[in-house]
Amino acid sequence: MLELVVIADDLTGAADTGIQFRAVYAPVYLVDHRLRSIDSFGEPAQALSIFTASRGLPPADAHRVVIDVCRVFGRHTPRRVYKKIDSAMRGNIGAELEAVMDVLNIAMSFIAPAFIEQGRTTVEGVHCIHGTPVAKTEMRRDPIAPVCESRLSEWIGLQAHLPIAHVGLDVLSQGPAAAAAAIARAAAAGVRHFTFDAAAVEDLDRIAHLALNHFPQALLCGSAGLAKSMARTLGINRTQPLPGRCRVNAPPAGHWLFACGSASERLHRQVQVLAEQMNVSVEALEPAGHAADHLPENWTAAIRRAASRLAAEDLVMTLAPPTTDSSRIDSDRLMAGFADAVQSVIEAVRPAGLFLSGGDTALAVLERLGAHGIRLECEMGSGLVFGRLVGGAMEGVPVVTKAGAFGPPDALLKLKEALAGACECGRL
Repeated sequence: MLELVVIADDLTGAADTGIQFRAVYAPVYLVDHRLRSIDSFGEPAQALSIFTASRGLPPADAHRVVIDVCRVFGRHTPRRVYKKIDSAMRGNIGAELEAVMDVLNIAMSFIAPAFIEQGRTTVEGVHCIHGTPVAKTEMRRDPIAPVCESRLSEWIGLQAHLPIAHVGLDVLSQGPAAAAAAIARAAAAGVRHFTFDAAAVEDLDRIAHLALNHFPQALLCGSAGLAKSMARTLGINRTQPLPGRCRVNAPPAGHWLFACGSASERLHRQVQVLAEQMNVSVEALEPAGHAADHLPENWTAAIRRAASRLAAEDLVMTLAPPTTDSSRIDSDRLMAGFADAVQSVIEAVRPAGLFLSGGDTALAVLERLGAHGIRLECEMGSGLVFGRLVGGAMEGVPVVTKAGAFGPPDALLKLKEALAGACECGRL
């Protein structure tokens, strides 16, 4: 029986949220929304984490994509649905949330994008990244889905049609009974979306407990942070033993290919730290000149170099920061070209495993490889999800995914150290 469906607007978000539920439901598969059958998996899914690739779509198109997802997978009658949203508040949050509510006939939503482990908090209604209001961070310059408002309820209100109210820490601190009474009064007055403050993991635990025990009809909507609290609450009364910790055994022969196509400044810094301190090669493809339908000559030479380097050691493939006005670059065509380049290297030298950072990067590469999805196995660190490819020529190959804007400067360095030998997931 399908116990849970997670609906996320990008691939890496679907991975880092779906893996939170593996402690309660297993196996968990990450799949594309275009997959119409779940009968092809070797072991039937207990949970699906579905990515819609809708973050950069116009709101009406994103709404339609999510409606289609709910109709298709609703036929499997999952017991629970979780709507994953970006912890930096990018994307069509309101449009997608109301699509789920419309199709599944859900009366209210609880919205908490906070992800404490990654420095995402909401206090007095203002959503911050490491203490800075989100609209004042690099997220305002995001090329796909810029964030222009830091106040959570106002940003959602610009996208949603149903009435919204905010629940502050002062209400949550009064205890579940008092908080439930306040929410019930607002719901009786017509409120349908409730946004929440969360400055600590305990706040997310309170929100999950409030929803599951007092408002089981509510749709929980958040990042991997709230998903982890939801899974923890679900597991409290579970009678069956939980799955053991996943262990990544000694790596297979060969080397890892790190495909880092995200434009995130944080990811570029992580690549820099990795290259400075570990024996890895870095091949940075120049965005300039990639306007034609064929790979530019300098990319062809870079692909040959990259394949030669991957045969000898771990390799990072990335996009160099643009030297010209980035607004003149066709980001879709650039990402397609980057994925083609990664595929060419893989065809020349089969890697021992893949690291994919950035949802668009991960999706484009998996499409080139013909993979149906990823069987999620464990979290190697916050936002670093380990799994194995399902389908395609790279069936069973290890893969690690990460959102581009996640993690400290040494995130890739620590991952490389863990992958160099046997390690237990979650102990990075």
